[in-house]
Amino acid sequence: MNSLPPIIHAELPTLRLQQRKSLGLSLLVTMALGLSLVGCGDTESTTADSGAATPETTAVIIAEESSLAEAVSASAQLDEVILQFANAQLDEDQNTEVQELSSAAFLAEIDRNSALLERVRGIDSDSLSFDEQIDQRLLIGLLESDTYTAQTRRMWEKDASIYIPAGQVGRLLEPASTQSPVERADALMVLLTAIPQQVQNGRDNLINPPQRFTEAAIFKAQGTIKSLKSDAGVLSGQGSASTEEFDTTLASAIASLESFELYLAEDVLPNANGSWAIGKEHYDYILQHRWLFDLDADDIYARGLQAFEETEALAQEVSERIQPGKHWSEVYETLKDEHPPADGIKQAYQAWIDKAQKFVIENQIVTLPAGEFVSTVDTPPAMRRSSPFGTFQGIDRFGTDLEGKLVLTPIEDWMTPEQQAQRLRSHHDAWIPVIAVHEAYPGHHVDALKTRENPRVLRKVVQEPIFSEGWGLFTEEMMFEQGFLQGDDVRLTQLRNRLWRAARVILDVSLHTGRMTFEEAVDFLAERVRFERYAAELEVGMYIERPTYVLGYLIGMQEIMKIREEWIARNGEPNPPSQFYDALLTVGSLPPVLVRESLLGRDSPVPAGDAGAGK
Repeated sequence: MNSLPPIIHAELPTLRLQQRKSLGLSLLVTMALGLSLVGCGDTESTTADSGAATPETTAVIIAEESSLAEAVSASAQLDEVILQFANAQLDEDQNTEVQELSSAAFLAEIDRNSALLERVRGIDSDSLSFDEQIDQRLLIGLLESDTYTAQTRRMWEKDASIYIPAGQVGRLLEPASTQSPVERADALMVLLTAIPQQVQNGRDNLINPPQRFTEAAIFKAQGTIKSLKSDAGVLSGQGSASTEEFDTTLASAIASLESFELYLAEDVLPNANGSWAIGKEHYDYILQHRWLFDLDADDIYARGLQAFEETEALAQEVSERIQPGKHWSEVYETLKDEHPPADGIKQAYQAWIDKAQKFVIENQIVTLPAGEFVSTVDTPPAMRRSSPFGTFQGIDRFGTDLEGKLVLTPIEDWMTPEQQAQRLRSHHDAWIPVIAVHEAYPGHHVDALKTRENPRVLRKVVQEPIFSEGWGLFTEEMMFEQGFLQGDDVRLTQLRNRLWRAARVILDVSLHTGRMTFEEAVDFLAERVRFERYAAELEVGMYIERPTYVLGYLIGMQEIMKIREEWIARNGEPNPPSQFYDALLTVGSLPPVLVRESLLGRDSPVPAGDAGAGK
């Protein structure tokens, strides 16, 4: 799969959130007290002038203070709920702490989210500010969706990968980690100690998991075992544990993982015939509760199908200008012949990233903070098997860092000449500028920088793909409109990528609502989008594990297009473009319904019709 899926994670240390909350609540209380004192002062002046306070003026003062107290109380309640929600959002794959993975722990988490949902529902929205009302509705939708999904899907019974800490191991074995060797060794020791119990939880919890999930878990176990065997030894003796204690614990953890892998392969996989499809009712629930759409799965499917057909026609039109008479996919394959050398991949991406940054600044597309930049770095060796092409690492939305990183997996010496050639073709000259736009300028890197400017904690925590991934795809079209992405070869690459995103909508809906089997979805990608079959299987594997996520690219792009159209109809063409894009991005990566309300107001009429595929 030759994509570079963005991985943008906000680090949310509990202390940092508590500090922000404390400051926010202190400010609210200070404002309330200040206003009350001003009211008292004014009353005293009035009293001195008139001789005495009247019952009417006293009643007004009491009513105003009571109203203010209620407002502070509602805001404080919301702040408290947001804090609790935010601290729970530390992605398990982004921290190195040991997680409780018993069935009881998962059920307890559902109970906590249910209780949190009732608390946020009980807050008086009329006493909240407009932005706080947006946050309340956002939080209700997220908690409703998360709780419903957890209760319905019960992934701890279906997905053995949950019990294999591949991401945590990879981060702790990363030499370029910001943690010291001592810190990494101590954290790894804690994790290694917990692994035997975690895989035992897996044995206890799994109930007829799907075949595809089980195969993926076996693959993940093999990679984790390999990383521990080859790389963990360098931390032996580095932490508080003795070398002997570390080595013994490491051996025990590896043995537990090997036993679990064998259990999955020999006992679970032969009988694994559970379903991964969530069904239309569940699918509609996510669309309507999490993302607040007045749409169902059938509507989304129709939009994906229309966009696929329109984009395919555009791709063929461009191909005719390049090589008349050939199918767009044949023409696209010839573009891959032009690519940088193996030792020049990072430099090629960096050059286009720098060009895109310069263009965004000079044309005032978005206002960027001084000193920000994006660098290109190699994928750490421990992560290369699971990331054969690359990822994007964004800034900490709660921090002060300004560097985004495009992480690229190098062409390695162990590959056969054929494998090296095929991998190089994925980094072709027309592909690189599109990725520079999507991931860096003005794509995901810029999105994170602008979100950081919003003072509201929840806006930094929430990164809904229906906006964040939609923004990435939108920027490709926008930078074509602005004149940065030029040439039929680049345009064909861009359209091919959009065709792929339209296919994702068709396939994601079809897989989870019974329209298609796994194999039929793989066939569609191989035949209609011309994926290599192994890449198509990996791609469809993501769809079945993360239902609705991939809708974000195309549907999100369409929704942002509609927001822009309505903004222009009301305010005129933005001059410079940053007038609109700065305002759009600082709202945060929320469901487009809420982004639209934040920019245009709750009472503005929703425009009819859907945004199309573009020109």
